[in-house]
Amino acid sequence: MANVFSLWVVLVSLSMALGVKIKVNYVTSEEEKMNLMRLDLDLIQELNRYSDKLQAKIVKLKKTLEELQKPLKAANGSEEQYLSNPINKYSLMRQMFQDWDIVEKIMEKPVGQEEIEAIEEIRENLPYPEDLTAALQGVYRIIQTYDQQPNTFAKGQIDKVKYRGNLSVHDCYALGKFSFMTGNYQDASKWLTTASDLWHKNPRKYYEVFGITAADIRMLHARCVIAMGAVQHGRDMLMDDLGEHGNTLTHHFWNNKPKDSFNMHSFSDRDFDVLCRSASRSKTIVSKPSRLHCRYKQGAHPFQKLAPFRLEELSLKPYLVMFHSVLYDREIDALKVMSAHHLQPAQVANNGEEAPMPTRTADGAWLPHLKATEAEKGLMNRLEQRTVDFTGMQNTDLKKFQYIKYGFGGLYVPHHDYFNEKTLYSEYGDRIATILFFLNNVEHGGATAFPKLNISVPPIKGSALFWINLDRETHDYEIDTLHGGCPVIAGNKIGKSIVLIWFFKPNPYNYNYCLVVMTRWLYELDEMFRMPAVRRPRQRIFEKSITTKAV
Repeated sequence: MANVFSLWVVLVSLSMALGVKIKVNYVTSEEEKMNLMRLDLDLIQELNRYSDKLQAKIVKLKKTLEELQKPLKAANGSEEQYLSNPINKYSLMRQMFQDWDIVEKIMEKPVGQEEIEAIEEIRENLPYPEDLTAALQGVYRIIQTYDQQPNTFAKGQIDKVKYRGNLSVHDCYALGKFSFMTGNYQDASKWLTTASDLWHKNPRKYYEVFGITAADIRMLHARCVIAMGAVQHGRDMLMDDLGEHGNTLTHHFWNNKPKDSFNMHSFSDRDFDVLCRSASRSKTIVSKPSRLHCRYKQGAHPFQKLAPFRLEELSLKPYLVMFHSVLYDREIDALKVMSAHHLQPAQVANNGEEAPMPTRTADGAWLPHLKATEAEKGLMNRLEQRTVDFTGMQNTDLKKFQYIKYGFGGLYVPHHDYFNEKTLYSEYGDRIATILFFLNNVEHGGATAFPKLNISVPPIKGSALFWINLDRETHDYEIDTLHGGCPVIAGNKIGKSIVLIWFFKPNPYNYNYCLVVMTRWLYELDEMFRMPAVRRPRQRIFEKSITTKAV
């Protein structure tokens, strides 16, 4: 199992795809994680060669030093007698004139220039600052959602599972600093305490080579303590290191309270977190006791009378069911190949526009893409027909699925799939239903949780989660469909490991979206005769523009 504790494993670098240099996400790509490890090995090898050349130069200089010291050792205590010898006089004059000139040139001669240039070239493909931030955020989300303690996490204990590997002093200090910048001073203090403990248990000089000293850790720790209101304790910590200057610094820290640099508060939802914890290692659906049933559902196609769909009811209001074994392994493999070179940071609709957001940390691709082969288009058409068969709902204009891949710490905060009339989707109608296809199993974490229903669904390869976003009679919003993707701890969750399909309500629109989470949308207008609103909506306000377009 990959070591999830080495932060560099979850960072991003540059790579080549289809001849175009693009930013690779090591959080979601197992292949690129291996590439990153190979880069690390290359750097270590170059550093080792550089070190060998430096060592060879040191050996040469030491031997030269021994030769240069011989006259001084011979003259030790009897310098006048030594210099009375004409041979010694000549030897000293020649040595001072010629040999030291050569020694100076040896010292000035660059060593390991080839290795330095090689390292500089490799560094062009190393992570950016924002990549480290993404890695820190991933760990932060796991800590918060699964209620983990920094000291046990640093030892490789995550959610009662022991992983190989440990966090270093540098890792803990970076997480303490990040927690401090989010305003979470309590966790920051815990991380810095852990970093300090590791430092004292195994002090190493190279820590300072990388710019971290024990004083740095204590200084930031004291500032956390002061920010939490324990001013006297913070003052004592500073005065132990700085004497009276610590008192001055205490007043400075108290009068200049830190401002949050990262807003991670929006990721907190207690009910969601509790569900994520209950399902973190579960391979079965977690829900409250009910009288719901598992049954077979036959579609309209004659073949489905022989091979009906396996349906598991999870909720009747709102309607939420799981269809098992609706995707074949060969289809899932084909989807992975089709999306491989087209994954980009997943976007979220916000104020009428779509953009990457910290509330959703994943990569996505729309399928079929423009360069899809006829075979790939045929696969997507078959999946499209299959969604019609097991949902009984049409989607005449939307022909694309969105493939979504969540990596280490990846999540989607609790949200609704429906929109309102202010979004860019309003003229096409709202999402009447959602299908979420799971494309793989996840070792640890990654469940889809519905906090208002007290239901969490772990990724089950080949299955599809289906729910209705709008009330069947009034088309009011089903607020209890609030759901989110729990952070992934180990493994990848694809298409949220899913293939997600959202079904929209009115408006003919040749829309090029759909989830391979896979997510897929159905519009209200497509279902206006099969699922008409038989009663006036209590909450929704429809604009005239929608009515006009419908006509």
